[in-house]
Amino acid sequence: MLKTLLVYIHLIAACLAVGILLLQDLALARWRGRAMDHESVINLQRNAGLVTLALAILWVSGLAIVAIGYLDNPAYLMNQKLWAKFTVVSILTINGLFLHFYSFPVLASPRGFLGTNKGSQLLVLVTAVISLVSWLYSCYLGIARPWNNVAPYSYVMTIYGGLMIAALLVALECWRELRVGYWQGLVNSNN
Repeated sequence: MLKTLLVYIHLIAACLAVGILLLQDLALARWRGRAMDHESVINLQRNAGLVTLALAILWVSGLAIVAIGYLDNPAYLMNQKLWAKFTVVSILTINGLFLHFYSFPVLASPRGFLGTNKGSQLLVLVTAVISLVSWLYSCYLGIARPWNNVAPYSYVMTIYGGLMIAALLVALECWRELRVGYWQGLVNSNN
């Protein structure tokens, strides 16, 4: 019964985090790199706090689930997909620190995303891609039961790396288009 309750809590926290993440990403996309208004900055900060809380709940419930699994069967820890999920969630957690202490302040600055230098823009872009891919992939790993005790760590992480590269290529193209549109808008407004 306890394990089922923990899995349920884990699921609700994951749904909350991913839902907020996707809605926040859509809200940021609407700003198209321009400076955000005060209300949007407040929403970004509130949503970041909610996702952080959800992540803390996910860590606690996930470790409790693993502890129960281990106590039931010590071979539980031999599941390489489990270790891949720990790796992805650890990357997600470390990346979250970069988001909170670097990327969000850049996005919330009066200059906005496009008002900063290319290096800052690239770092924000990379942290955003790592966040989105890691959240979605860790959720996928949570339901990928057929991979339990079958899929090697290298296989699971190779797919993660491939998804990361594909998402980064898409993001780089979107960034290029955004920058071109931004500069064309500046030129046209000066004419």
